[in-house]
Amino acid sequence: MRVFKRGGTWYGLFYESGVRVQRSTRCQDKKAAEAVVREWERSASDPNHAAAHSATLGQALELLIKSKHEEVLAHRKSAGTVNFYLTKAGHVLRVLGEGFPLARLDGAAVDAFVGQRRAEGASEHTISKELIALRSALKLAKRRNLWRGDVGEVMPVGFAPEYKPKSRFLSFEEAQRLLAELTPDRAARVAFTIAVAATWSDTDRATRYDVSPDLSEVRVRGEKTAYRARTVPIVARWQRSLLEHALKHAQGAEGRLFTSWRNVRRDLHEACERAKIPPCSPNDLRRTCATWLRSEGVEADLIGSVLGHADSRMVERVYGRLSPEILRARLEKSLGLDCSTGATDRVDSAASIGLPGRSRPDSPSTNPMISVPRGGIEPPTRGFSVLCSTD
Repeated sequence: MRVFKRGGTWYGLFYESGVRVQRSTRCQDKKAAEAVVREWERSASDPNHAAAHSATLGQALELLIKSKHEEVLAHRKSAGTVNFYLTKAGHVLRVLGEGFPLARLDGAAVDAFVGQRRAEGASEHTISKELIALRSALKLAKRRNLWRGDVGEVMPVGFAPEYKPKSRFLSFEEAQRLLAELTPDRAARVAFTIAVAATWSDTDRATRYDVSPDLSEVRVRGEKTAYRARTVPIVARWQRSLLEHALKHAQGAEGRLFTSWRNVRRDLHEACERAKIPPCSPNDLRRTCATWLRSEGVEADLIGSVLGHADSRMVERVYGRLSPEILRARLEKSLGLDCSTGATDRVDSAASIGLPGRSRPDSPSTNPMISVPRGGIEPPTRGFSVLCSTD
């Protein structure tokens, strides 16, 4: 290595691909200049080192998105997964900058990212997902020799926000009131979603041909995982009633069962407000199906199959969690306790508004669900007569 000074600036001489190169180090300190020239020489002799030295955060995240696209083509991931990583990676790029050098990415930079996102009002759960995208990108970059850091040293220590699963589901009466506040096609889509525990993207792909002529089963065109493409048996009376309503009022064209619905969250919240019930999301409708089934005693593993899950864990943790009232009723039935006191009025009320029912409804004296307070799931005495203003 040779360095020499011109004026107040040190220059360096080194060889790159056999060619002698002379370049300014832009340093006025000799030791700093020597360190710069050593880096030049190392990059010239090691292409991988050169790539790692020049790689940017934008390149790493681009690798991540490309890999997810490839997994979609291989039918290992859904298009929704790509959108998830695009969204999360977008916040990382916005805060740190697309041209941020990977070689400079350290714990302090990531901590600064977390701090800014908190200042912007992002939840810990959202930040956690963005860090997942960053971690995945760094692993890919390291595999491609674009980054030589340590993922464990860069990512925040102990950043694992406590997972708090949502518990919102609709009671039978709330479902009635919500459907009455929606236009025909939208009410049909909500009814279909509850009946078969579909995701919103599942309903986008639904066709009339997916429903068997006798309404005994529905093909759900799920794509997120290998388990999401499934056939859901229509067994409960409320499932059949909701499905009949969906087929009667759906207004889709060109093979689709439903018309397009873009601002679903906003529209559902507004409809809930008009119905004077707590707001709900599309996923709450899916959870409603799982909760209704579990309240009637259906095993968690069977509900998992209806939802398109690999096992029953998500049902037990998220989709089929019982409210305290329903849990009490189930426990009283299991213990053989008499829980019919004061239940007659509730049953009569449930029947009067046509709440959904089971295929073989229990009598008031034996059905443990009759003691569930108003707003919970109550046993009906007939099928789901939809009180929709569009009927």
